[in-house]
Amino acid sequence: MSKCPEDRGEALAAMKATALFSAVDESTLRGFLDRCLTRKVRRGTVLFTSADPADRFFLVLEGRVKIFKLSPRGAEQILHLYGPGETFGEAALWAGGPFPAHAEAVAPSTLLVIPRQALRRAIARNADLAMGMMAGLSAKLRDFNRLIEDLSLKEVPARLARVLLEEFDRTGETTFRLRQTKRQLAAQIGTVAETLSRAFARLKAAGVINVRGAKITILDADALAKAAETE
Repeated sequence: MSKCPEDRGEALAAMKATALFSAVDESTLRGFLDRCLTRKVRRGTVLFTSADPADRFFLVLEGRVKIFKLSPRGAEQILHLYGPGETFGEAALWAGGPFPAHAEAVAPSTLLVIPRQALRRAIARNADLAMGMMAGLSAKLRDFNRLIEDLSLKEVPARLARVLLEEFDRTGETTFRLRQTKRQLAAQIGTVAETLSRAFARLKAAGVINVRGAKITILDADALAKAAETE
């Protein structure tokens, strides 16, 4: 890990674009950045496990990271995938104790590592940072509540439709590439690859989407939204 980002401008821009840091003035962010670390990792690098103390959190500058839990039998449930401009681990840091899940890079990634002490000093100097963190955590809580609802109440095609709809909203494009492998997507929505394939086929047969490998085309956004709400 290096003491400060190689491209401070890029790191500052990424920080200001997040809900967590958006209300903080640039001079405060620059001082905060001096106390952070940059870490470049390969795909497959484990960033933390559920046994590790939550003494830091992360901002993705490049790449992708998955947050996941493991069942006693070793089955993986992906809770979230984070990409450039997104933060993760801050809820655990705020609560104290160990991380509640595991984190692993699913692509070569560059991460800004923010230590607990640096965050405490920054909050002591700027209350807007605490407000920004609360806003960011509230948004993530809504996401996790929706994930729990989907896993407990909805069938696989509806869960798949929800993920595709979110990606459509994120990119603003009717055609996009999945950010994860189909195996990872299956784990994310709580199913297996074979069931996921059937769900894709069902949405395709209904004229809602078209699928070519990892490339998805939304043919009927209204029908996709309706499918996502089906219990």
